[in-house]
Amino acid sequence: MLNNILWLIPARSGSKSIPHKNIKILGDYPLMAYRIKSALSIASPQDVWVSTDSEEYAEIAERYGATIPFMRPEELATETATSADVVLHAIYEAEKRGLIYSALGLLEPTSPFITFSQLTDAVQQLLGNSEAENIVAVRESRPNSFFVQKDSEYLSVLADRLSKVHSHARQNFGKEITPSGGFHITKWDSFKKSKTFFTQKTLSYFIRSENELEIDEPVDWNFAEFILKNGLIKISDIFNI
Repeated sequence: MLNNILWLIPARSGSKSIPHKNIKILGDYPLMAYRIKSALSIASPQDVWVSTDSEEYAEIAERYGATIPFMRPEELATETATSADVVLHAIYEAEKRGLIYSALGLLEPTSPFITFSQLTDAVQQLLGNSEAENIVAVRESRPNSFFVQKDSEYLSVLADRLSKVHSHARQNFGKEITPSGGFHITKWDSFKKSKTFFTQKTLSYFIRSENELEIDEPVDWNFAEFILKNGLIKISDIFNI
């Protein structure tokens, strides 16, 4: 187990695109249970917290082994509340209980396919680097920004760019990365100072395509079901069973 890491799973009850997404059954488990069980593969139950505004969600989270140290305040359960607000609230609640950790890992339920070994590796990279403040999961950005322009009636910007290159093959352009949502891990004191996961000393951790899925819309949910049904992801890789 990785000692002195607080794993925080934010699971508010409001979701418009997929109603009650965080407790909707994916395969054999509620969505948020994937993050709970992956964290429990490397941490003790008292160090795996679920931050929720719902008594129903809290009951389900406890059933899968997580700790519910508090109910999330109403003002932090709105669409405008940020992840940073939720993290700072959890840090405040922990310290109010006399708990101070080396690091905190934020695990969004919408990225269920991150493996416990990836979490382990990411923590070791972060804590093994004295200068680093955070580590964030990233994926390859597709398409390359070369092929992107602002919304417009005419593709004039793209036309100008594409006229200057001989080949449009993807391998001719450098790989670009973007945050995947898979995890955000921060050193405890660093986050209290910066109040963000994104500083000049944030490490990137590349996530393979089969693990990077973020479930935001119904089509993403359908793809997640396809991945599980066809064995593209093994449950035993996500959490230790």
